[in-house]
Amino acid sequence: MSAPAPNAAPAAAADTESSPERSARLTGQRVGGVFTVLYILAIIGVWIALLTPASVTLSLRIADLDPEGKTSSLALVAGVGAIFAMVANPVFGHFSDRCTSRWGRRRPFVVIGTLVGGASLFVIGTAPSIPVVLVGWCLTQIAMNAAMAALIAILPDRVPEERRGTVSGLMGMTNQVATVSGTFLIATTGTQGLGMFIVPAAIGLVLVVVFALYLKEVPRGKAEVPPRTWLDIPRSLWINPLRHRDFAWAFVSRFLVWTGKALLLTYKTYFLMDHLGYSSDRAASILSWAMLVLAIGVVLGSNVSGWLSDRLQRRKVFIAVASVLFGIGMGVIAVSSTLTGFIAGIAVAGLGQGVYVGVDYALVVSVLPDSETEAAKGMGLFNIANALPQSVAPAIAPLFLAIGGGSNYAVLYISAAGFALLGAIAVMFIKGAR
Repeated sequence: MSAPAPNAAPAAAADTESSPERSARLTGQRVGGVFTVLYILAIIGVWIALLTPASVTLSLRIADLDPEGKTSSLALVAGVGAIFAMVANPVFGHFSDRCTSRWGRRRPFVVIGTLVGGASLFVIGTAPSIPVVLVGWCLTQIAMNAAMAALIAILPDRVPEERRGTVSGLMGMTNQVATVSGTFLIATTGTQGLGMFIVPAAIGLVLVVVFALYLKEVPRGKAEVPPRTWLDIPRSLWINPLRHRDFAWAFVSRFLVWTGKALLLTYKTYFLMDHLGYSSDRAASILSWAMLVLAIGVVLGSNVSGWLSDRLQRRKVFIAVASVLFGIGMGVIAVSSTLTGFIAGIAVAGLGQGVYVGVDYALVVSVLPDSETEAAKGMGLFNIANALPQSVAPAIAPLFLAIGGGSNYAVLYISAAGFALLGAIAVMFIKGAR
């Protein structure tokens, strides 16, 4: 993975170049089909390594170690891990922005982060107690989010504006593809032993290394980056919302829409059991199909919206339409008293979610503060808008459910629709993007 020497260029020309243009000139590598495929596969690889334990195997491991207190132990491990994830993404994104390694700014964090994350999953798989699992999961979240922060920053670093919608659309489906892939992997590895942790981590590492070997980066000289201080860490967690209003509105929009999504996903099982009257076994069977419907909607919506937004060179309208679609899906679920209505709402919500994730990365890149020098930090902070709703939604949901005497799922999902519609309104305040 040796880096090519930079080519000379007039300073005046360099001053007018975008980051993708400069990278293409210095490395001789442009974003084409092979680059895009390997890039998307690398993102899927990191998600497989992280989401497979997050959604399935971590809970199984905790149940083995603490069968009586598994619910509270899982809440502790997952909750503390989520905090580390939110902090690690922008902090390591900032370190990646300032990296002067001979391997480039992004490759060391992508490869080492995935490798350390895999080793941390090994710790979980062999842990003798819940405290060791907690340490292992926190290390996994730190390492994998360091890798993801550097990977996501490659979008503003390398992808030209006219292709960002298409690539953003592909990025938008990676989470769902990884989740489904992880489910099939567990069916192959089984739910006992190290395999359910190591196999997803190994697949992620292979996909990441293949992309890292293909990626060309030019090292930055130490004179090109500001001196490092301990204040860099708190600074990496802050972008002034008053100075950078467009970025702030993009963050608020995603936070609101993702809060609505979290309300749906967190309480979908209880909705089927308490509101529609299904047994736990039947609800689990229904949800497997419902999540497949959701995934199809996400994949379809993200790819179509990303491609079309490039053709039209517009992003905001797709975000607004997506938020409205998601809100409609939540509204359908709120008034539903049948399984058909629930599945129909899931389908519409999945399509709306897909349209949103197909464009929102491309949108935020266009309003990213200091994108030439601090892209990973900015994208890392933006990703907090994904993670924070996972903590906020369970905290506020009981307030909506309690209205009218309790178990008021209609109010819960109408509220979720309201969050999504507010997200559509928020994006309209962005001035620096079309």
